[in-house]
Amino acid sequence: MFVGRKKELALLQEHYAKAGSNVLVLYGHKGVGKTTLLMRYAQDKPCFYYQSIPCAEDEQVLLWEADLAENGTDTTSPVPYEGFEAILHRIADTPAESDAKRILVIDEYQNIIRNSDSFMAVLMRFLKDSPVPFLVVLASSSVSFVENDFVPRIGALALGIGGFFKLQELGFMDCVNYFGDYSTRDCMEVYSILGGIPAYWSQFDRSLSVAENVKHGILAKGSFLREEGMRLVAEELRELNVYAVLLNCMAKGMNKLNDLHMHTGFSRAKISVYLKNLMERELVEKVFSYDNASTANAKKGIYRISLRYLQFYFRFLFPHQSALERLDEGEYFRRYVLPGLSSFHQENFRKVCGEYLGILNENRMLPIEAVKTGEWVGKEGSIDIVMQNADWDSLLAFCDWESGELTSADLDHDLKIVEKARLHPDYIYLFANGKFSEDLKLRAQEDSHITLIDIDTL
Repeated sequence: MFVGRKKELALLQEHYAKAGSNVLVLYGHKGVGKTTLLMRYAQDKPCFYYQSIPCAEDEQVLLWEADLAENGTDTTSPVPYEGFEAILHRIADTPAESDAKRILVIDEYQNIIRNSDSFMAVLMRFLKDSPVPFLVVLASSSVSFVENDFVPRIGALALGIGGFFKLQELGFMDCVNYFGDYSTRDCMEVYSILGGIPAYWSQFDRSLSVAENVKHGILAKGSFLREEGMRLVAEELRELNVYAVLLNCMAKGMNKLNDLHMHTGFSRAKISVYLKNLMERELVEKVFSYDNASTANAKKGIYRISLRYLQFYFRFLFPHQSALERLDEGEYFRRYVLPGLSSFHQENFRKVCGEYLGILNENRMLPIEAVKTGEWVGKEGSIDIVMQNADWDSLLAFCDWESGELTSADLDHDLKIVEKARLHPDYIYLFANGKFSEDLKLRAQEDSHITLIDIDTL
């Protein structure tokens, strides 16, 4: 089921409509929907698709030629070229149903670039000389390769690339649309566990409850998601034992460099190197408190697992592998997942509320037009969302998933945190999975600067 991606489809059309041939690099995490997006866009256009694999250049050429033959592309006409050049010319020589600009998608293109010093030069020369215009989309699920290695590897040839576009995860509203029969609360739980990766959503059965989907779609032997956590780490990283230890620690709440040092015994310098590698692959993020707030009561930079399913995996599956093998999925869920699930959702509820406020801000539906957004991470409590406009007017938000009812006393507690942060809020937003007490509702009615938002409003 295809949902969302209107802006992304418009961007592809913008590049397709340019005169002549051009190259676009499209990248993002595996499973985020790159290929699905490209196939949806190209469904009514002449399109050639090839997914490369990690192998030597000569073998890649043979595999691509075989793929062309299997899919009916003309590979029999004699051409005075060899290797990748021959392949590109054979694609250009293949008759098309229309004279429209052609699309060539090379998926996981890093597998070619890493093993061929000449491919980009051949591609650019082909596009310059070809009488048939092409939009070439180089797609990749290796974020680190695209952002750190690709341009240095190809040098001046990078000037011939028309654009780099990073495909982000789908948003919470896309999740709501995908799981149409789920309540907003159910969708929040799914989004908390799987994030915005549509390939993961497809592993859940929309006719089952969230709990049953966790049992059958994640915990059951043979399920795709049961091993996905380690696959994510193993795909590009060596020394998995070290990375797994660090991710396991962060999933347990050890989110400061010193916490990781004290628990693992690894030197701070070593940990910093490994964290840098994880951050380059966007598996971990470093969070700092909002920079206009007080630093006296704030924590220094902390580390968090940024990919939500990876967070779920290392929180609930990785530490209990023996039990996962020994117990059936129902019993494992009851013992090891259910007790910590609510606190896990609390950590991710902030992201959903932040997305909600971001949408309101884009549509100028907030009392301020925010230009900066962040959070304040305190030693004795945190402010989930901090938004400020150009005049430093502030909107602060607190997000509560676990309390059955938020009261006026809870707001007073939040305001004490604000005082420690030395922020001066113009507006306070309270988000809750549960109810708001009558005294808090009355307080919000009397003070227009306080806004209460329950889960169904999202």
